Amino acid sequence: MKRSSQRKRGGPGPLKRQAEESETGTWRRTRQVPFWVLAGLVIAIPFTMGKYLEFGSPGPFDSGAYVYSAKHVLDGAHIGVDEKVTARMGTLLVNMLGVKFFGFSETGPKTMQALLQLAALIMMCVAICRLYGRWAAALSALVATFYLSAPLIAKFGNVKEQYMIACMMIGVSCFVLRQLGGRWWWSVLAGAFVAWGPLFKQTGLSAIAAVGLFAFFQALTKARSWKETGQDLGLLMLGATLSVGPIYVWMVAADIPFEYWPYAKIIRLVVPAEGMRVSSYIVQGRQMVDMGVVAARIFRWYGLLALPIALSLGSILGALISVMVSKLGSKKRAIDGGTRMVFMFGLWWVLDMAFVWISPRSYEQYFLPLNASAAMLGSYLLGAYFCKLKEVDFKIPWLVLGVIGLLAMMGTSWHIIFGIQRSPHSGIEYASKRRGYVQRLDAVKRAQASPGQTPWEAVARHIKRGSQPTDKIFVWGWVPGIYVQAQRMSAASYAFTSEMHVRSPDSLGEMITRILADFDRQKPKFIVDSRKRHFPWNRPPLELWPLVQVKRNEAPRFLSEDSARVASYEQGWSDMLRRSYDEAEAQRFRRMTPFRAFVRKHYRIVNRVGEHGEHVLFELDPSKADREPL
Repeated sequence: MKRSSQRKRGGPGPLKRQAEESETGTWRRTRQVPFWVLAGLVIAIPFTMGKYLEFGSPGPFDSGAYVYSAKHVLDGAHIGVDEKVTARMGTLLVNMLGVKFFGFSETGPKTMQALLQLAALIMMCVAICRLYGRWAAALSALVATFYLSAPLIAKFGNVKEQYMIACMMIGVSCFVLRQLGGRWWWSVLAGAFVAWGPLFKQTGLSAIAAVGLFAFFQALTKARSWKETGQDLGLLMLGATLSVGPIYVWMVAADIPFEYWPYAKIIRLVVPAEGMRVSSYIVQGRQMVDMGVVAARIFRWYGLLALPIALSLGSILGALISVMVSKLGSKKRAIDGGTRMVFMFGLWWVLDMAFVWISPRSYEQYFLPLNASAAMLGSYLLGAYFCKLKEVDFKIPWLVLGVIGLLAMMGTSWHIIFGIQRSPHSGIEYASKRRGYVQRLDAVKRAQASPGQTPWEAVARHIKRGSQPTDKIFVWGWVPGIYVQAQRMSAASYAFTSEMHVRSPDSLGEMITRILADFDRQKPKFIVDSRKRHFPWNRPPLELWPLVQVKRNEAPRFLSEDSARVASYEQGWSDMLRRSYDEAEAQRFRRMTPFRAFVRKHYRIVNRVGEHGEHVLFELDPSKADREPL
């Protein structure tokens, strides 16, 4: 098939072509230079602001875990044995690259994330400009940047969803350029990038499904022949193989357990494999939370993302109307390429919207992907408006409509800048507005004026000052950023966990046994009990040295080391957990008994109650070396 006929079949059609048919190519390109310079400066404002906030906000949670695992693996740790990696392979590899070049910090991974996002925005602009014109491309890129950088959902940088989104945007944009008559290698690039999406998070399958089904849709609607569709699919598979294949070679050579392989669960459907872990993350999580509460939470988040959702729905409706007019009107005509693309963008967006319902946790970063697909889908509606504005002779009604639309866009995104008054997670009203660009900027400025003041950073600073680089530490719970800030490594292969209340009691007991076995080889100089409440958030923390309230009007104090009082507390607390929650929670507490005994036997409490927030810091006490366990 010649490229000229491909352009005829897959081109943008009247949506963009009619708006620019009177301009010569040279004049159009000359006029676009100042436009794109100005557009680039405007788009750079939220992008630069987002990067400033991310680089100025150390990540206590996921980012710290990724950086720590990357450092440990680079130092020679065996994945699945010496290091229980929580990151998927794509996230781990990007963090390894960042740590390799920038050291044991978040700087490298956050730089990698910024470069990937920048490349994704450029590719998006190129593809959308070809489809719907420069105004649609610029505005949709602005929407994507504004929301993907928003402190409301962007967290602290080095976020697996952001890597996944960048790969999906680049892959889909490459596929669009191929469909618009681009060379065959655009499909290879598309396959290479969309295949990497699930290497960061499983929900990256949304872009793969959208691209694959759209290829069949093109053949079914006779926009492309079945031969061309077969070529497209083959090239996509070639790109995926070339990009993911080397990872499998490396993992086989490194003897990395099958559960860490990319697409492990899909492979197991075809090829049986031993040692595949059955994750309790989703299954047991759903059993521990009311899905009615989850649904209310998700719809609160949808409300905060009203602009990208409205643009998406408007584009789908507009495309349906266009198809109906094309097929049912007096003058039937073929559906143009730009309208057909709504099928791919729309499927991608619908899947991103649906995937947030899989996990009962509903963390804010789960809502990042739908903004990227919404921005590309919404470009159809924006392109249709500017095309119409270009065509009509009497422009005043359309200009008025445009002003109304602009005001609506500003009104539905005002809170992204100036903050929200109510928690989308719980629905509880805040004392003051939070989570906007304004509030996060103020927080970063205060942190820079007085660095290391947050409790977890203060604990890390204490550890760094009181230990040598060769000393090992351990952080119980889910604040792995302490390792990065303290620049110390863990004494146990299970360096951190967020699933202590989701694991079965037996699984938790096995983990504790492994941790204590690692401690027998080298006791950590410091142990941090983060006491961080994690999912399902309504359970008391599994403390290493419990805080008890002896009298109602007195402040809590640490449990006495007296063996009788310890036994009495353990029995009473276990009974309370059984009554208030279930037998499983009581058994989890029981499985923690050896860990608590180990801490009492070998460590002393460093900080006072509340000195470092909820964190309790223990230091190895040589004077206890010969004592029997309590």
